Amino acid sequence: MTSNYQIWQRRALLAGAAVAVFAWVKGAPHLLSLRDPNLEFDDIVGLEPFRRLLGTGTVTTSSGAIFAGLDTLEPSLVEDERMRQAVRDDPCAAIFGALQTGIVPVAMFSDFACPICNLMNERLTELQTKHPNSFRIFRHELPILGASSRTASRAVLAADRQGAYLEMHKRLMRTPAVTDEAYVVRIADSIGLDSSRLLADMNSGEIDQQLSVSRAIADVFHFYGTPAFAIGRTVFLGSISKSLLESLIAEETGNPCLTS
Repeated sequence: MTSNYQIWQRRALLAGAAVAVFAWVKGAPHLLSLRDPNLEFDDIVGLEPFRRLLGTGTVTTSSGAIFAGLDTLEPSLVEDERMRQAVRDDPCAAIFGALQTGIVPVAMFSDFACPICNLMNERLTELQTKHPNSFRIFRHELPILGASSRTASRAVLAADRQGAYLEMHKRLMRTPAVTDEAYVVRIADSIGLDSSRLLADMNSGEIDQQLSVSRAIADVFHFYGTPAFAIGRTVFLGSISKSLLESLIAEETGNPCLTS
């Protein structure tokens, strides 16, 4: 019997391929790149207070136009549906966890093999340097592009348990296509981590759970490609300019997720 993980992965890979083809045909230099439109939003029914960003170049994935036929796969397992229902019941907590009032939460869902994720990560990092106390980044690993992506995702989550998420993330972003456990161990040793503990954590049930929660959020919000974002209560899929990122963060000051 096909596992739910395999089902989800198949859906994600098919959808990711569909998005890639769509972007290539359109000649877009970056997936769903937006041109600083006037900010317009569409409320997401059943996932209040979240809303979807609308504008030039966006794709509303809930329409199913690109992803037609992907919902005919086997039913989900009970535990995975329970996770998705927990996301629907409290989407703010699912995406952002415990919040610090007054700081806009910015969640990024990414894959190490996704070049646009690297671009958007750089833009967020530049903005955080420019406005260090205006927003907080919550990183979700969404490894949909193969075994190397899954290994890299587990590695950064394991490194986070030793306080080295950003350093591991930076090193893995340089060579995402060759990631395996031996390579991860070499990085861990070079940055002073306990590599034996790192490997144990990479294969732990706790990290399985973290990845499953991120997958459940992606399912509920129709994040079938990367990068995907939740800036406060505003969600979108793809890349946007640094100036639009800055505008959205300013727009989300005082949003309902900050006080939930």
